[in-house]
Amino acid sequence: MIEEQAVVLSENPKSIFNVNTVRVRVERKSGCQSCQLKSGCGQRVMTEMSSNKSIELDIPNTLNAKPGDHVSIAIPEKGLLNAALVVYLTPLLSMLSFAVVAEIAGRSVVGFNDAMVALFGVFGLLLGFIYAKKYGRKHEHDSCFVPEMIGHTPQMSKIIPAHNA
Repeated sequence: MIEEQAVVLSENPKSIFNVNTVRVRVERKSGCQSCQLKSGCGQRVMTEMSSNKSIELDIPNTLNAKPGDHVSIAIPEKGLLNAALVVYLTPLLSMLSFAVVAEIAGRSVVGFNDAMVALFGVFGLLLGFIYAKKYGRKHEHDSCFVPEMIGHTPQMSKIIPAHNA
């Protein structure tokens, strides 16, 4: 299980798996602060530019948490890996497949040029994204994709690291 700390924002009338839900906020974390290559990394720049420093989601309220409570939530590794494969790998494989088919069949049979091959690749990429979105909607309530509350956590104040002089 992959665990994160969250703050309960509000209770929701809807339910998942016949359990009432709550909206929680999880602060986004980045490994950039501990990385030695952060000065030349594009990912660090993108993380800093992101205006949304937190993620809000609805999860089953299995602990009877109230707004303001700090809780630990977890998601199974299998669900996270499956979601990552579908979201990242499916569009990429779809794009490559369409481009290769356009290259092999299109050039020899129809006489496609490079622009048509690229266009087929983009079309494959879009189909991959559409498939990933439909997959996500179809499986959004599967137990391996829904985070669960695993415990209350004490409220932690933000710790500011001491600077060595």
